[in-house]
Amino acid sequence: MAWKYITQDIIDAGGINVTSAEMFAEAREYNIEAVRNYNKKQRNHWFIAIWSVGQLVLSLVIGIVLVVNNQLEQMFSSATTPTWRILLRLFGFLAYMGVFAYFVILRRDPRPHVMALSSLPILIADWKFIGIVAFNFLVGWLHEKVENDLRTKPDYPKFTRLIVTTSYSDSDTISELTFDSIRDKARREHPDAEELK
Repeated sequence: MAWKYITQDIIDAGGINVTSAEMFAEAREYNIEAVRNYNKKQRNHWFIAIWSVGQLVLSLVIGIVLVVNNQLEQMFSSATTPTWRILLRLFGFLAYMGVFAYFVILRRDPRPHVMALSSLPILIADWKFIGIVAFNFLVGWLHEKVENDLRTKPDYPKFTRLIVTTSYSDSDTISELTFDSIRDKARREHPDAEELK
């Protein structure tokens, strides 16, 4: 959205001195938009954090189910799994957890290709984990899409709200200054303004 009264200097200063009803309406709209963008950014970061930790737990549960299933099959068929194969699968699983934890969780790099590549070692454990690799790519892509959209908004990444002041306010302190007090003062000074009715 193009702002008529709000410039980058005003955003950097963190406040705007309202002199008309039009400026007040724009400052109010900017603050509403800033809160929406901040909440969207926080939801996006929580989504990636919950998925990153949750998938490690999910893959551990799936791994335990696969091991138990394999043991039950071997018990009835009298077959055994070679030790090297067990160790290779364990290495793949531990490598996945370590690489993913380092690159995505510790270094906070949720780009789609990083998430997918860091989860590839789990395929050494079992090909049935291909869904985790695909979901990691999808989650990283969604995260990057939302983040790129937010980068185009003013005051990214802080999305701070503007402090609205007026040189003609009846308020004595900043805590008494509200949108309603500014609107009431503007109504008294501009009784013919349609935006204030």
